[in-house]
Amino acid sequence: MTRSNDRLKSEVAQVLDDVRQLITGFADAQRRHRAVTASVSVERDRITVTADASGAVAEVSYAEDIDDLGYHQIARGTVLAAQQAATEVKRRAEEILAPLRLMQARLPKLTDLVGEVPRQDEIPPPPSALLTPLGDRKDDDFAAGPLDAPPGGPGASGSALDDRDVGARIAQLVRLQDRRARVFATGTAEGRRVLAAVNADGILIDLKFSSGIADLDYDEIAEAVTEASRAAVAEVARMVTELFAPVSGDHPRYPGPEIALAGIEQLRNQLL
Repeated sequence: MTRSNDRLKSEVAQVLDDVRQLITGFADAQRRHRAVTASVSVERDRITVTADASGAVAEVSYAEDIDDLGYHQIARGTVLAAQQAATEVKRRAEEILAPLRLMQARLPKLTDLVGEVPRQDEIPPPPSALLTPLGDRKDDDFAAGPLDAPPGGPGASGSALDDRDVGARIAQLVRLQDRRARVFATGTAEGRRVLAAVNADGILIDLKFSSGIADLDYDEIAEAVTEASRAAVAEVARMVTELFAPVSGDHPRYPGPEIALAGIEQLRNQLL
């Protein structure tokens, strides 16, 4: 019996070591991901957009021969370059995370260790945030009806959830994810001469110039596009936070890598 217990302790300790390595790896990957950027040029390098780690516009620059293009072409090309840069940022982030996801796949799932947590495979993957420009959207893409309250009220906790409550929470989460995919926000700059729209991921989906845009030089326009995009990103972040507020208290908050690692080390020492 003692030998069996020793083997079990050893196996648990190994799992904890693997979890510690995974947490450390994700913390390092997060730091590396924050530094990721990507730049894409279009229209024969006349338009260059740099996306930050989130995929949002970080910088816009126009070449000296940008005046070969009309304002409509500039707006369309800027959106195209921004979306391609966001795609490249996402690809680079996936490269950083791929080894860690392989390691995570070998570890016990959260549902194996903690009860009352919906299995990941019971929750369909969220739909991608729409890239459709505002003028091309259908009425359904703007729909945003009221949501049912979560079972037990916002942030309900303490009592065990039955299957119906879990199913209701999953259904609510699916509806929230569907609504998030259609969320967008706009920001303006230079006296509303520049209007930028971003989707729920903060990716530029539309860019409009007013009739007064000719009052600005192209460097000023590039700066205004960046400024308007940042304002739109801040607004869409607020909107998404507000959207998910009804379920924001349903899950425990991750304490951070330092606290998590300290807890794992304490547990491991108790086993050995």
